[in-house]
Amino acid sequence: MKNLKYLKMKILTGMALLAIITFALITFNKAEKNNPAENKTENPVNFREQPGEFMKKKLSGMTLREKIAQMIVASAIPENFNESSAEVKKLKKLCTDTKVGGFIFFKGSSSDYARLSNILQSNSEVPLLFSSDFERGTKMRVTDGALFPNNMAIGAADNKELCYKMGLEIARETRLMGIHQNYAPVCDVNNNPNNPIINVRSFGEDPQLVSRMSEAMIKGLQDGKVIATAKHFPGHGDTDIDSHNDLPQLNFTMDRMNSIELVPFKNAIDKGVISVMIAHLAFPELESQPNIPASLSPEIVQGLLIDKMNFKGLVVTDALNMKGITKYFSTSEVAVMCVNAGIDLILMPLDENATLNAIESAVKSGQISEERINRSAEKILKVKEWLGLFQHKEVQEADIYKSINTSEANDLAQQIADESITLVKDDDNIMPFKNNTEGKTAFVIISEGGDLDNTDYLKTIAPDYFKGCGFYTATSSSMDSELKGSMNSLSGYDNIIVTIYAKVRFGTGKISISSQNIDLVNRLKAAGKNLTVVSLGNPYLLKEFPSIPSYICAYGDSDYAIKASLKAISGVVKFKGKLPVSITEDHKYGTSILK
Repeated sequence: MKNLKYLKMKILTGMALLAIITFALITFNKAEKNNPAENKTENPVNFREQPGEFMKKKLSGMTLREKIAQMIVASAIPENFNESSAEVKKLKKLCTDTKVGGFIFFKGSSSDYARLSNILQSNSEVPLLFSSDFERGTKMRVTDGALFPNNMAIGAADNKELCYKMGLEIARETRLMGIHQNYAPVCDVNNNPNNPIINVRSFGEDPQLVSRMSEAMIKGLQDGKVIATAKHFPGHGDTDIDSHNDLPQLNFTMDRMNSIELVPFKNAIDKGVISVMIAHLAFPELESQPNIPASLSPEIVQGLLIDKMNFKGLVVTDALNMKGITKYFSTSEVAVMCVNAGIDLILMPLDENATLNAIESAVKSGQISEERINRSAEKILKVKEWLGLFQHKEVQEADIYKSINTSEANDLAQQIADESITLVKDDDNIMPFKNNTEGKTAFVIISEGGDLDNTDYLKTIAPDYFKGCGFYTATSSSMDSELKGSMNSLSGYDNIIVTIYAKVRFGTGKISISSQNIDLVNRLKAAGKNLTVVSLGNPYLLKEFPSIPSYICAYGDSDYAIKASLKAISGVVKFKGKLPVSITEDHKYGTSILK
């Protein structure tokens, strides 16, 4: 009997212990999921591990000059290249004589990209690392590549799954053309409406939203075996100067930076991003010397990013031909400052050989240690090994155009755009238009960007959604003669849709529209029609005409954004997007009318 009681007690004790362990495990798992700082992902390239025998052999077989050259990323334009041209001969010489570690590619077709990448690889003893700016798809640089909506549209849709798929598709096209590193995603938190260079390139103004979307993009790119690059560290979102023109300043405390700007970068590091790009902007809180940008600052690169934030991956500068750099320092000064700051990849120096010579001299004079060079060279070679370039560095050239810009990629882009369109205002409850099949619709197109604005596509597809379409155009300097001085020409229309093309254009510092066209929008309200304004770019325009009854944000003027806007206005799809930024006091982050 005693034995039976003892057995029962043991069973009950065991069950209680099992329950405690189960509860603890559940609690731990929940805590881990809810604590992103603890829920880390290993970087796919093990930068912390000592190099293996293969890597040791590679490094030991390289001279000091060759290891320094691995850090240099030159520029190349694949478009219409001629193998016997002076330009291609120069690029080949950079491979054979200077022995640079890689190139950034700019404009060209997919076949241009593949052909030039193969030519350069065949002229380089060590595999080359090729990179490009594909923030929203390869078509940003590749004439026949796929294009996706701007990041701010992705933020408005707030759909991690679609963002991941976009990253994966960009990676697929990227590798097909011989490119290995994408300078994306933009991790800047755009909380300054007057930012002249980031704007819709950012996912939004909320650090958590930017973290979610950039994490999904990073995973998509790196699952597709492409190096993702979180940029522009430590954060370019709250600036009102374009660093292509001068040196912006972040006049903030570290407390502010830790609560806003650095949040997406910390998350990207925790989630295993391989590379981080450093911006050309001043941060006096950490770097007190005047005119020293983050990209050249040991306090910001080594001290903050590498030591405090524990980033062990590749650190790349923003382009070194930008005025935020060239205005203050010579090419040789920049070269040595990059290395002393903790940079691994020196992007687009004005003179590759002068850069190489300056760093080599600094090592020989004891200003830079050879061990410091070895650290960067080892990281670069590890990445090339992860990419499989030592086994296979060339790509298939034949019919590459058939494998990119596919119908699947276009469908994905349209789905993202459809989910992003944001109805910000609908004071007269006119959305969607009820009379688009019977009534007549006038489109007043405000286009101040010239040929780059996608006005022809709008005119082509508008009749698919609205009957009796009329089109009137206003630029920064002129207005359609029928509109000039009178709204009488619009009296025969039941609906007026004002489409505004106002995009960030680097180097211009311009993000709004002319006063003449602001006045035009305000006067159109008096026409007494169903009136809506669609921003095909900068979402902050509403502050210029706050009394407009209906306002829609599309965050860009791609085919997909234009089509999604017309589909939503005509009721083919619902308005699903939510503002990823605050645009007026009454229309803050998260605002939307879902209908």
